[in-house]
Amino acid sequence: MTTHELRRDPRLDRSRAAILAAAVALLSEGGIERATIEAVTARSGVARSTLYRHFPNSAELLAAAFQELLPPLPAPGPGGTPRDRLLRLVLGQAEQLAHAPTMVAVVWMTASGLSGETPAGADERTRLASLRRHIIDSYRRPFNPVLAECLAGGEPREGDLDLAAAQLIGPLLFNALITRRPNDRAFCARLVDDFLAAHG
Repeated sequence: MTTHELRRDPRLDRSRAAILAAAVALLSEGGIERATIEAVTARSGVARSTLYRHFPNSAELLAAAFQELLPPLPAPGPGGTPRDRLLRLVLGQAEQLAHAPTMVAVVWMTASGLSGETPAGADERTRLASLRRHIIDSYRRPFNPVLAECLAGGEPREGDLDLAAAQLIGPLLFNALITRRPNDRAFCARLVDDFLAAHG
């Protein structure tokens, strides 16, 4: 343990925990629109200046709240075929959906730019664009190298990876939120095999 860790003010940990708890609650209750800086400070009882010591902007606060609610998937290890790694990712996503279907849907729709109407204000557009970058970094990144390896025809464009991710995750979301059919191993394996056959 370093000297810095020994001298850390415990009030910082308490204020950060209170801020995150408020952001998580607001995000769960009303989505991204409800989890504003003003709402979080009001609910947490933490001053705005203290909030900004922990989170320099609302996008970083919301990204941290998403990660509290739904930890990002770890990148698959290097072992196995691209199919094996892709299947591990899809199974991991299916497992998350089984525990928090609505929150996973919110994360993926935000990461895919499908989070509803485009906000009118420039500030809100900037906020959502920044949040989208954070979410892509945390939640989409594990898929990108595996998808790039699976897609035929050379170096894929970002849009190709977006479409590929949507083709894989969309059916999982549809099952979890609409049909309520299980995203079991057999379904995930068929999804991956159909995807690979189409893109082989």
